[in-house]
Amino acid sequence: MRVPLVASMAILAFSLLTPMVGRAQGQRECNVELSGVRAKGQLTTATTIIRQPSGRNNVWMGGGVDAVCAGTDQRLLSDSLEQYPDQSLVILIGHVHYIENRIKLDSDRLTYYTNEERIVVEGKVVGQTPAGTRFTAPRAEYLRAAVGIRQRSRLTAGSRAKVWLSPKDAGESAKDTVILNADRIVSDNDSLVYATGKVTIERPDLVATSDSAFMDNGNEFMQLSIHPVITGVGERSFTLAGEFIDTWSKQKKLTRVLARGTAKATSKEVTLAADSIDLRLKDQKIDHAYAWGPTRARAKSAEQDILADSIDIAMPDQEVQEVRAVRKAFAESPPDSTKIIVTEPDWIRGDTIIARFEKIPAVAPDTGTRNVVREIVSNGTAKSYYQVAQSGVKDKPALPNVNYVTGRVITLSFQQGKVKDVHVKDQAVGAYAEVKPDSTRLRADSTAKTTKKKPVAPSPAPKKP
Repeated sequence: MRVPLVASMAILAFSLLTPMVGRAQGQRECNVELSGVRAKGQLTTATTIIRQPSGRNNVWMGGGVDAVCAGTDQRLLSDSLEQYPDQSLVILIGHVHYIENRIKLDSDRLTYYTNEERIVVEGKVVGQTPAGTRFTAPRAEYLRAAVGIRQRSRLTAGSRAKVWLSPKDAGESAKDTVILNADRIVSDNDSLVYATGKVTIERPDLVATSDSAFMDNGNEFMQLSIHPVITGVGERSFTLAGEFIDTWSKQKKLTRVLARGTAKATSKEVTLAADSIDLRLKDQKIDHAYAWGPTRARAKSAEQDILADSIDIAMPDQEVQEVRAVRKAFAESPPDSTKIIVTEPDWIRGDTIIARFEKIPAVAPDTGTRNVVREIVSNGTAKSYYQVAQSGVKDKPALPNVNYVTGRVITLSFQQGKVKDVHVKDQAVGAYAEVKPDSTRLRADSTAKTTKKKPVAPSPAPKKP
């Protein structure tokens, strides 16, 4: 049966408001109320209604639809609409716009399972929240909060969904500042976000990748798992990897990053490896780093390689200032290869080691400054082995003099990153081995520089027996 719009409106208002027999208490049906679409002042929507054996009516609308679900904040706009009350089903096709207070959804097609309060949108899906956060995906599913069905809404977007978090949701920037990509993204009540499959998260202060991510926007907490890597961006970048990475923010600014399980942090100043690494940030730069775990912690810079049960690094403005290594601490450094024939590194060990650093002018062609060790203090059963260049040998590397000492406290002073003095306190025992210069060879080398050598005739071949 097909009726003109004016007549159909009265039938529609009555038939769609008829309650569905047998529905559970507290559930509701979307009772469509048509506003129509006007073209040149005339309503253009055509409606067809067919009554079913159940006494309810199937409804088809075409020519442009502008409707609402009666008694709700839901508005439905599309080229056409179909409603099947017996199946609790509403379908919108063509230029679909679904609007409610919590979310807006644009798509090519929308299927609304009203008894489940479940909405499926397909084809060029674009969604947006009142705060301005938006997403795109080929397909998405929206579960509405409703009495008797569920207390919280839930949105699932798949097939490489992409989310742009608005400044209100992501931070204080003047533009969208966080981009999330994943094979599948689930938003629980606009607060908890789950992402799986090739996850990438781009923030003003970091880029994160993993196969799985969880974000609690209310508590400003994020956890990455399965091959997670975080790269800090900006003037002083850093990279952090592990089996799990947790992050905490305050007022949308990163304040702490914790990596667990074969963790590794890399910056321009130092590379840190341990079972667990805890980075504390200030103004988007690492201010402090802690490393510990059963497999020991290791901090490696251009000047020192330090190993201990745990390591504490003070690095304001992301420049290493002091390193504290605790329990079975060991540090080694390369000798000056321009003066010494290097066969093994210098080293120091003790119950604890404290290394302090300073800035010195960079070596050409680099400009600015570089960070070098200024002092190393070893406490408790301390031992050190350091090599010193021979005096009088300047033109090429030579075998070194060796200084080996033990004591309760050993302090090494450095100049330009090289050992200058060794001080031992309490229980001091040591030895100094000095290489004696070969004066004859030195004199011969000196003469060779000023005297031309005569050609030497080849030796006659030995006679045969």
